[in-house]
Amino acid sequence: MDLTTWDHWLYVIVPFVAYLAIVVGLVLAGEAGTKTDIVGVLCHPISSSLRRLTGYPGWSMAGVLTGLFLLGIGLVGLYWDVAFHIDNGRDENLFTPSHTMIVLALGGLLVTAGVVVLFATLDKADAGRRIWGLQVPWSALSLGAMGLGGLIAFPLDELWHRAFGIDVTLWSPTHLMLVGGGSLATISLWLMLVEAKSQARPTLLGRAIEALALGAVLTGLTTVQGEFDFGVPQFQVLYLPVLAAVAAGFALVLARVALGPWGAAKALVAFLVLRVSLAALLGGALNHTVPRFPLYLGAVVAVEAAGWWLGTEHRLRFAVASGALVGTLGLAGEALWVASLDWFHISPSVLLKAVVIAPLAAGAAAVLAVALARVVAGGSRVPAAAVGGGLVVLLAALAYPLPRDVGEVDATIRLRPAGVVNGVEQADVAVELSPADAAAGADAFGLVSWQGGGRVLAELEEVAPGRYVGSRPMPVAGTWKTMVGLQRGDEVMAAPIYLPADAEIGASAVPALPQRQTPFLRNTEVLLREAHAGPGWPAAVAYTSLALMFAGWLGLFALGAVRIQAVPPGSPPGSGSPSPSSAGAPWQPSVPRQRVA
Repeated sequence: MDLTTWDHWLYVIVPFVAYLAIVVGLVLAGEAGTKTDIVGVLCHPISSSLRRLTGYPGWSMAGVLTGLFLLGIGLVGLYWDVAFHIDNGRDENLFTPSHTMIVLALGGLLVTAGVVVLFATLDKADAGRRIWGLQVPWSALSLGAMGLGGLIAFPLDELWHRAFGIDVTLWSPTHLMLVGGGSLATISLWLMLVEAKSQARPTLLGRAIEALALGAVLTGLTTVQGEFDFGVPQFQVLYLPVLAAVAAGFALVLARVALGPWGAAKALVAFLVLRVSLAALLGGALNHTVPRFPLYLGAVVAVEAAGWWLGTEHRLRFAVASGALVGTLGLAGEALWVASLDWFHISPSVLLKAVVIAPLAAGAAAVLAVALARVVAGGSRVPAAAVGGGLVVLLAALAYPLPRDVGEVDATIRLRPAGVVNGVEQADVAVELSPADAAAGADAFGLVSWQGGGRVLAELEEVAPGRYVGSRPMPVAGTWKTMVGLQRGDEVMAAPIYLPADAEIGASAVPALPQRQTPFLRNTEVLLREAHAGPGWPAAVAYTSLALMFAGWLGLFALGAVRIQAVPPGSPPGSGSPSPSSAGAPWQPSVPRQRVA
């Protein structure tokens, strides 16, 4: 499949043409300013139009809307790229539409931060502090850092691939920098709204954008589940409920505090609109495997119930209660949803571990959320010790499922021809394990085929002790790759059924034989045939950069939480104290007070 055809590039070009058209419309509909230079002639009408439409200062809304637009482009590019790799294998060209969308999104965040500073300076906004004659909002600092970090990750990613091969894992350190920069930038955009809220009189559209920004936070935190979304994970299945608990615990708790009653529900609606639209695009127009995703319905009920029951004034108590409910009620809801889709078989052993880890992970994420929400007035502040403890608990919960070991299990794989589908030979698969009880109580056990133009999953049904048959025929020819996967606790293993030869990486074929006996390997030896050993220093550089980058981002969030003026939760239109500049003359305000850094 060629990803460089003209119709695919339209997915990059058309959104930016639409964005430019909207900008022109804002200029034409806005009020003329007193400045005659090109910057003033363009920026003043845009600022006045945005204020009239949303009730927010132009500098804030210009950054938020541009940032949301770019992150939407980046989200499509990311999932398009992952879907392509899972369905078709490696790219033939580096310069593809999906790659371009990711680069434009992350680079655009840095440009957006500059635009925010420009508008805030021209508006003489009462936000951030004055630096070298420029008014720099605190939220613009973190937004620019996200874009800069994402761009730095690109050359590091090239270094990683040169050292260790063209792997296809989403969780390499350099990929986590790319995904993390875009995902966490959503928090910066929400902070940008809060930083301007005291000078805002939000309209209905402005309040909808508030909900959209918080829905984008939930969407961003869910992106790290990408390999699970497509059904080809390289890590323990336990990560799925744990990551879902973290995303819900942080984003929904933050939304409930920020927007007041039903705030979590509003953010969830925005999230569902975004993810359903993305799934429809990938599975429809782009004809790729449709990514699944958590619904968070149980989690939103848990957070809203905790808010109704306890209120949000005592922030730490609300966070702990919400986390406990998200990790139990929310976990139950997601388990039912996953089971209804035949997405993954979440075994009793996984659920038992998740019942312990998910409440801790969700509670820790919720504590960090309410600590950040100190920018929203109306509640007690979270002690620093609780924030530090929450961060430690969160890191421990995320590290627990990380090990991937290999057990001593052999498989006898038997294939029986099952016809031809779309020109590709199919086979019924039977698997006999030694020892016979190797899959008893397994966390995951099944068949998967990928990179033949799609992805196929099948369950393995036990017909005798240690003997299993697939629930459907599997492709065993062409470019398809087919394997049997087995997870038991921290053992994440696979046995190949059919793998084509790959001359580009010097990999031999694993033919589809009527019968083969083979040991189970670490699943990455089958999933990541392109990967190879390399020198230690590129890994040291990548992991050190990842740690420093995330530490810097968290530090800037903490700075914003401390410096941004608190506003009432769910402030109605007219709340806050607009400055003279926000009352109708954004370019002729009183001189803003200077904050001490």
